[in-house]
Amino acid sequence: MNNKRLIGGISIICMLLLCTVASIIYGQNHKQEVRNSYAGELPAAPIQENPLQGINEDFTVTAEFSSHLPIVVIDTGGIEPPVNTYFKKDHENSTNGIYVPIEGLDPYVEGTIYVLEKESGMNSLADEPVLSSCIRIKRRGNTSMNYEKAQWMVKTITESGQYNEVDMLGMGAEHDWILNGSMYDKSMLRNYLAYSIASEILENTPDSRYCEVLLKDGNTYKYQGVYLMMESIEQGTDRVNISEYHQGDDFNSYLIRRDRFDEEAITLDNFGRLNGYSTEYMAIMYPSKKHITDEMISYVNNDINYIEEILYSDDQDVFSRYQDVIDVDSFIDYFLINEFFGNYDAGNNSTYFYKDMGGKLTMGPVWDFDGAMDNYMYEPFETGSLAFYTKPWFNRLCKDEGFLHKLEKRYTKLRQTTLSNQHVIGKIDEIIAYLGGARQREWMRWGHWYQTENRYSLLEYTTKDGNTLCRNATTYEDEIYRIKTVLREHGDSIPDALKLLEKDADTITGFETWMGYLLLLAAAIFFIPAIFVSFRK
Repeated sequence: MNNKRLIGGISIICMLLLCTVASIIYGQNHKQEVRNSYAGELPAAPIQENPLQGINEDFTVTAEFSSHLPIVVIDTGGIEPPVNTYFKKDHENSTNGIYVPIEGLDPYVEGTIYVLEKESGMNSLADEPVLSSCIRIKRRGNTSMNYEKAQWMVKTITESGQYNEVDMLGMGAEHDWILNGSMYDKSMLRNYLAYSIASEILENTPDSRYCEVLLKDGNTYKYQGVYLMMESIEQGTDRVNISEYHQGDDFNSYLIRRDRFDEEAITLDNFGRLNGYSTEYMAIMYPSKKHITDEMISYVNNDINYIEEILYSDDQDVFSRYQDVIDVDSFIDYFLINEFFGNYDAGNNSTYFYKDMGGKLTMGPVWDFDGAMDNYMYEPFETGSLAFYTKPWFNRLCKDEGFLHKLEKRYTKLRQTTLSNQHVIGKIDEIIAYLGGARQREWMRWGHWYQTENRYSLLEYTTKDGNTLCRNATTYEDEIYRIKTVLREHGDSIPDALKLLEKDADTITGFETWMGYLLLLAAAIFFIPAIFVSFRK
């Protein structure tokens, strides 16, 4: 009888283990594949004897124009999308304020997009488009809204005006796309480099592809420069891959952005801002304004407040529970990517985080690196120190020795692989080789901004010893040298800077974490003999 009980007990345990393994295998086999445009190495561009061939002095393009990059043609019949926001000052003499929409102005213009990309060889205007769609297009950005080289939000639509889901340059089917070509980054690689490196360690990093853009007006084409065709940040299998929202469910996924105040957004009354711990605003990106209910808004607001009350608690027992409500690994990798590249606008602005149904709050995706890598207008990148630890939430986490130990351990590992000098500098050289002749075309088109002092120029900076630094590179090679130099110097300084942070740490939660494992082990040690004892009775 005892043997039968023993066999029965073992059988039950085996069945439970088999069910668990089967569930894991099923989940892995049925998990939807998420595209990653950075997975392969970029090939070097073919050598062009005359990269500027086919571009006239007025930047109009002839039939001789060709590019190894995809060519994106935007046809709006010569109607340019208007500047659609203005900077509203707090008061007349203030330098502070917000960007607000121009009342009564439709920011969108209708047109057509054509994408020319052959499997091999050079692309030209004589090629048949691999993709064409009606579009609605508008200018985008805050400070970049007034750039001469415009950045655009593109919505692909059908002839009847419905959303048209298109697979743009192999990045997955969607209708929202961004054409990013920041005049603020004369290297053309800050965003692509950071996204490419981030994609190796952070999920849901937005895909992007280099392309060259032409504006079409009748039979005339005008060269606009090198751009990144990019995914926008939103919920979706090939975007932020969280479960879909269903009205009426008690629990749901959500996506949030921390940024400047947006009059048209669903803004949260979150604990951190209301109590002075942060100044920027949180807005719900998903579920969308069109579909979200008041109940869902309340659910998200309460959930964020609960998390922030833990993070900002002075009670160590309460604060130590942050590991139960946030995905600590994602916070660590998000910190290291932004700190490594000196992207200090993140944390306050253009900062995204999400929560999948049943999961923890997760940082990311990363976004907007054109002001990183010593490209902040007002002062140089202090490569010997850290700054990201001052950002909301991270200023609290970096008071915890347990979090700092994980940061140090993770950075040590990444410095040998993803964030090593060899890998990062190699990626820069790979991107430059891939851009090829497109670099000369971009600088030909916008060199009057890149090589002269103007409103986009980095301001001179006076050091403590009275020396004046001029940081404006007037050649492409000098700009790349600046980027490589600051990344090497900062990458080398991070370990010592992290150790300095430990001196100010006033909380230790590492032991709390290990206690959980110790209690689990103790329970297992007690539980297994108890089973056999019960079987012998």
